[in-house]
Amino acid sequence: MSFYSKPTKMAVRILTHMAADGGDAIQTVRHVARATQVPEPSAAKILQSLAREGILESRKGPGGGFRLAQPSAQILLARIVRAVEGEDFTTECIGGFKKCTGNPECPLHSKWTQVKQQMQEFLETTSLEEMLHASQHELQLMDT
Repeated sequence: MSFYSKPTKMAVRILTHMAADGGDAIQTVRHVARATQVPEPSAAKILQSLAREGILESRKGPGGGFRLAQPSAQILLARIVRAVEGEDFTTECIGGFKKCTGNPECPLHSKWTQVKQQMQEFLETTSLEEMLHASQHELQLMDT
């Protein structure tokens, strides 16, 4: 089980890469796809979704591409997840039902609701900048 989908994980990877480059440089779909090892069609779709939600700015034409629309410290993970998954992204039922609907018949509903609330709080309070620092720290640990 995963808290979010493969496209959301790719979106976080793409945005972390863009933030690592400072966020100001215009980057093409091809460059982002290669740098993050995300298939180019998937990268294009994700970049467009992020631009539609105002997380990225897009420029068309020669020299066009994408860049962060605001500093990475102001981009929360919840916003990224919503851009890819949609508003209601915590509907998965851990108890085997098709969807978590608040069904009291689910034996795990109350505990699962607590986990989802903690996850939501984490996403609402963690910025892209924090993700970037965590990934850079992890790379430093791997180099030692």
